[in-house]
Amino acid sequence: MIAAYEVEKLPQGYYKKSGTVLKRKDSLKEGQSLLLFLRDLGPRWVSAPGASSGKSRFGGATEPLMWGEYCLYQSPRFLYLKEAEVREDFITLRSEPHRLLTALGFYRRVSQVVITAHESDQLLKVLWSAMVLLRDGAPPEAAEFRFSWRLLNALGLAPSLQNCVKCGALLDDGASWTEDGLLCPRCSGRPAETGPAELAVLTAAGQLSHEKFLVWSKSEHGNNLNNLFNEHAKKLLT
Repeated sequence: MIAAYEVEKLPQGYYKKSGTVLKRKDSLKEGQSLLLFLRDLGPRWVSAPGASSGKSRFGGATEPLMWGEYCLYQSPRFLYLKEAEVREDFITLRSEPHRLLTALGFYRRVSQVVITAHESDQLLKVLWSAMVLLRDGAPPEAAEFRFSWRLLNALGLAPSLQNCVKCGALLDDGASWTEDGLLCPRCSGRPAETGPAELAVLTAAGQLSHEKFLVWSKSEHGNNLNNLFNEHAKKLLT
């Protein structure tokens, strides 16, 4: 998580926002400190007095990966959690280690790029969509590639899957992977290691609508994407 140099406090008063728990810190004396990623408000550290890792008056709403409706109060000094209601717990992911580890990876990467107290609704939507895809049965590798590309795209850092990163030419003859992006055969000086059909699979994974991707990822295309992700694409998106 990137901390803002000066975190501007909200005007004193009550707020009700939807979002998710990115991080939680427990203290026997002070209860819990939660990093809530909230719609319209971005990531905010919130104090939850009376809550602890063993027992919480907010139930499971303060668990990481939870999505809910959070009622907050901004005092002259701190932002407090007053009430919380779980909207989606993604409980099924917790019984499947591979999917759970993938989801935790989503949260870790989002935490590394968001800026405290800065509205980041686009990133919040990317995270929500990725979690729903995992819950609804999309293969973890396919969901991870889509999440990674869309996260980078939201940040303006996504690699082009259609153009050579060096000369800008269309990758009609395939491409090779580098740390900077995809190179056409002329710029790389070697035959393409990823062909046009494979690039089309990667492009579809990043740009299909949520609903279409879910169906697509469970087909043969999704299996192809899993293989590509493990062989090449992961190099570019890590």
